[in-house]
Amino acid sequence: MTATLYDTSKGLVEYSYAGIGPAILLLKGGHSSRDTDLSHNSLIYEGYSLLTISRPGYDLTETSTGRTPGAFAETIIEILDHLQIDRVTVIAISAAGPTGISLAVNHPHRVEKLIMEAALTTPWNAKTKKQARLLFGKGEKAVWKGVRTLLKVSPNLAMKQIMSSLTTDPVDEYLNKLSPNDRRFIYDMLQTSRSGKGFVMDIDHTVSDLSKITVPVLGMYTQKDKSVDYSNAILLQSTVPTCEIYEVKSDSHLIWIGENAAQVWNKRLEFISQ
Repeated sequence: MTATLYDTSKGLVEYSYAGIGPAILLLKGGHSSRDTDLSHNSLIYEGYSLLTISRPGYDLTETSTGRTPGAFAETIIEILDHLQIDRVTVIAISAAGPTGISLAVNHPHRVEKLIMEAALTTPWNAKTKKQARLLFGKGEKAVWKGVRTLLKVSPNLAMKQIMSSLTTDPVDEYLNKLSPNDRRFIYDMLQTSRSGKGFVMDIDHTVSDLSKITVPVLGMYTQKDKSVDYSNAILLQSTVPTCEIYEVKSDSHLIWIGENAAQVWNKRLEFISQ
């Protein structure tokens, strides 16, 4: 989809907007670029319009547009106003969880529903923050260049290194169970991944008071996610009265692939259309 730059009151934001029908706002997770598609682009063919906004520090969205989830939520409202979109269903993925929550808490009149897909509801721990700054700070370009080089030389080894931090299963066992399409999904995800200045901002994000969410919420999480612990789902369910948790029988953080990928897709569509 063609990317557009919009000059908001706080700086440039990159977004794409395509399709015809009720609007869905997609907020991608950490390391995701404009070219990273975790299958959500297909929502256009289900009769929805898809607005994908790159979060601060990713692609060409400037960091000044929102160093906190709350600040960027205000910027998102500017874009919705610009596009004359009254209400959206928000899909927040992984590290975009705090931004999705901020939108729902601070602008419930603009949010139809909130879908949290393997999304954070808690702050990052100190160890993860330290590792993230080392890997994805100033050296992020070199890190991802190395990953892409390894993908060409030894795709299996590249996937093994990345997936070891995303699944609680033995990584060799996990990889052996993947279908060719699942392996292509991971390959394409890694090929398009970049952290920019965004990920080091993500790790310092705080989360709004979950109890203030009043819109319907669907959380989709798996017990085998090593990156976003299932405790995030438990906290969401126990704090938000309007929340439904769908436990995905997935073997990793990547709930969009595997034997149960169709169930994830159908559950999302069912929730949106309710």
